Amino acid sequence: MKIIAPITLVMCISGGALAQESPTQSVTADRLGTWSPRDVNSCDSIYGDGRQLCLADRYRMHLEQQAHDEQLAVQRAQAENLRLHNELLKREIARLQAAAAAPSAAELAATPGFAGWQSENRWFGSDRARTEYALLYAKDLRQEQPDLSGRLFLNAVSSRIKEVFAR
Repeated sequence: MKIIAPITLVMCISGGALAQESPTQSVTADRLGTWSPRDVNSCDSIYGDGRQLCLADRYRMHLEQQAHDEQLAVQRAQAENLRLHNELLKREIARLQAAAAAPSAAELAATPGFAGWQSENRWFGSDRARTEYALLYAKDLRQEQPDLSGRLFLNAVSSRIKEVFAR
């Protein structure tokens, strides 16, 4: 026994010295063992009042994140609604402008004496370019000379068509 005690003492001192001399040996993450926390944000490792505070903080943060996500969803939905509303308004404006800009043949046909005038001007309805020009000119002529009506109005339209398309 007298020999074992000094040998053990020498081995402990030399082992400690060897452990201090070799700093290259360190514990890596894969050698830590099972005591490492499973979730960094977990309140499982806290006990007592601290755990209750941790759980309350986690719940508050969860509610704040949920409210933020809902707010973002509402903002996205509002932006999409605004975009769709603007597109509908653009289409409505384009439709109204097209309706206002392009007079219809029915408006011209409502003019007294139109049937006889159309039999003399066979290009109306068959020649697209002349017909569209006649409709546009008729609209302008109604604005310039509102008192002109009937056969005089239709003759003014046909004379203008002859001038423009004779070239």
